[in-house]
Amino acid sequence: MVKFRYGPMKIVIISQCTPREKIVVHEIVKNFDYVTLVNSEQSKGVLTNKESKSVIAKKTKSRSFYDKNGLRFFHKFHKIAIQKRTHHFNLENHDFTKVSIPFTEINTKRGLAFIKSLNPDILFTCNAPILKGEILNIPKIAAINVHYGMPPHYRGNDTLFWAYIKKDFENLGGCLHYTTKGVDRGNILAEVFPSLDPKDSLVEVDIKTSKLLAKAAVKILKDIENCGQIPTGKEQVEKGRNYKLHEKTLKHHLTYLAQMNLGLLKPKPRKEMMVFYTK
Repeated sequence: MVKFRYGPMKIVIISQCTPREKIVVHEIVKNFDYVTLVNSEQSKGVLTNKESKSVIAKKTKSRSFYDKNGLRFFHKFHKIAIQKRTHHFNLENHDFTKVSIPFTEINTKRGLAFIKSLNPDILFTCNAPILKGEILNIPKIAAINVHYGMPPHYRGNDTLFWAYIKKDFENLGGCLHYTTKGVDRGNILAEVFPSLDPKDSLVEVDIKTSKLLAKAAVKILKDIENCGQIPTGKEQVEKGRNYKLHEKTLKHHLTYLAQMNLGLLKPKPRKEMMVFYTK
C-alpha cells in the first residue's frame, strides 16, 4: 500500500448518469461531502475534432441499419425498465456540485484543463469514456472505475449481457478497479456477485449489481479516506476478452428474449457476495 496525508477527499465523478449508474452515483454523493459530478451526456455532445469523429466511427462500424435501430429500441426499453424501479434514487436530495461536459470532449485539451481545474483527489468513472493520456495522472490519490462485468474474462461493453447469454452465471457481476491504460485492465479493488433467482432477467441483474457496486464503492472510498493508504488491489494476470460495442447485434438480443421466454436462461439460485482486495 502507498500512504498519503489523509482527510476529507475531493471526489470527481465522470458519468453519463443513466438510471443504472445513478444508483452508484447516488450512494457516493450521499456519503461524501466534497463531490463534483461531471455529467457527460453522449447524445448532447458535439463532435469537435477528428479524434472524436474517429471514436464514434469505430463504435458504429460493422453495424447494419437493423442492428443500430433495433438495438436502440431495446436499450431504451431496458433503460426505462430500470428507471421505473429506481426512481427513488434522487440525486437532488443531496448536496453536491454538478457540471456538464459533452461526452466527446472529455479527452480533449478542453476536457483535460477542465478536470484539472476541479483538483480531484479521486477521479471516479461510471459509464464514462475511456480516459486517455494525462487525465489519468490528474487525481492526487487514484482513478477508479466501475465496471459491469468480471474482468479479465469480461472486459469492454455489454459484459453483463455476454455473461448472461453464455450462461456463465459464475462470472455474472461487477467490479471496481483502478483506471489504467487499456480497457478494464487495472488492479481490482472489489468484485460483487449479485444474488440470483431463476426468474431474474437482465433488468433485475443490472439493478442488483448496481446496488452492490454502490456499497462497495462507498466502503473502498471510506477506507482510503480514513486510513490514508492506497491499496494495491488484485492484479489481472490474464489478458481475457475485450467485448467491442459493435459485436452485439440485434440477433443476439432477440436470441436472449427468445431464450428468456422459453425458460432456457435460468440462473442457479445464489446469495449476494462482495469480495475486497484492499489489504
